[in-house]
Amino acid sequence: MDICRDIPDFVSSHEGQMFSLLRDMVLIQSGSRNKEGVDRVVRLISSFFKNTPLNVREVIQQEYGNHLIVSTSAADECERHILITGHTDTVFPPDTSFNWYREDEEKAYGPGVIDMKGGLVAGMFALKALISAGLDKTIPVRFLFNSDEEIGSPSSRNIIEELADRSIFGFVLECGSLDGSIVTGRKGKIGIRLTAEGGAGHAAFAGKVKPSAILGLAHKIIEVEALNDVKQGISFNVGKFEGGTAPNVVAKHALADVDVRYMIPEQREQVIRSIGKIADKKDVPGVESRFEIVSERPPMPQTEGNRRLYRLVRQVGKSLGLDIGDEFRSGVSDANLIAGRGIAVVDGLGPVGDFDHSEEEYMIKKSLPERCALLALSLIECWKRRQEISG
Repeated sequence: MDICRDIPDFVSSHEGQMFSLLRDMVLIQSGSRNKEGVDRVVRLISSFFKNTPLNVREVIQQEYGNHLIVSTSAADECERHILITGHTDTVFPPDTSFNWYREDEEKAYGPGVIDMKGGLVAGMFALKALISAGLDKTIPVRFLFNSDEEIGSPSSRNIIEELADRSIFGFVLECGSLDGSIVTGRKGKIGIRLTAEGGAGHAAFAGKVKPSAILGLAHKIIEVEALNDVKQGISFNVGKFEGGTAPNVVAKHALADVDVRYMIPEQREQVIRSIGKIADKKDVPGVESRFEIVSERPPMPQTEGNRRLYRLVRQVGKSLGLDIGDEFRSGVSDANLIAGRGIAVVDGLGPVGDFDHSEEEYMIKKSLPERCALLALSLIECWKRRQEISG
């Protein structure tokens, strides 16, 4: 058997089915808060694997959509496995008008077409390609389809970390860059909430010293924004502000949500310390403030393990006539959680496109079968040379 020829031939012969599945999946509205819709996507995926030798296990959730873990028979027999992750949710709410799918000669359009239902389809057919080659019995793969990545993976984080702890390396199927690059590093992210408590009163009778929570928090917002440090790769953005009840009432409560991004683990304490100092300052008499961390993902540094994994994928790409570069992204994904467990991981292995998170989202169609073949052959090659990845 010539794997380097047979796998691409399998993918090519199933290209029509790949786009049919993509269309069916995209037309299921699966915003993160739409449990019914996300569960429909999970049922579609389960049905796809129904008559295969793969082990399919649904992880039931009460608040969010259910998760799905699909494993090769080899994964059930090995102590360590390859971890693949992809999310079934999108950023679009149930009432969105962006609820259609269409194709032209070069592109496919629709909600989640690259973020990341296209990646799911590529991964699903990559597993089918392994089955066609009889390699599901020798290559241990666990593929987690999680339902809540777009809102920070609150119910799937523990599952991802547990699977990562038992993995040798990981592949994440977020979309690739327009130049075909995959991701070897990402910034870390901390979601911080600043709150201020002042004293309510009639605005007409406010004195020179006014315990306005809004005024107190305004001082702190300016100080937080001043923390931005381009050279160190640290960013702070106050993206949401709420406070007060009416124009003629001195505000008793106010809050601000801050998005923080940073490059390396050592910067985390610097960030927290800076925010803490700002929260502790008494800018306005009668106003107290505090901060809390409401969400967090660790950074994904460009470790040597990640680079070794990338180099193997790049070699596979060359055998397919693809030039696969690598990049560092400021955005976060579930790859951050895998990296946080000390596991080599690369991301951006999904199809190529642009304008995700908008109604202009599109996929370059030829990249879907290309990425499917790249993933399938990378699973084979990287498993065979797994000792090189760990060094």
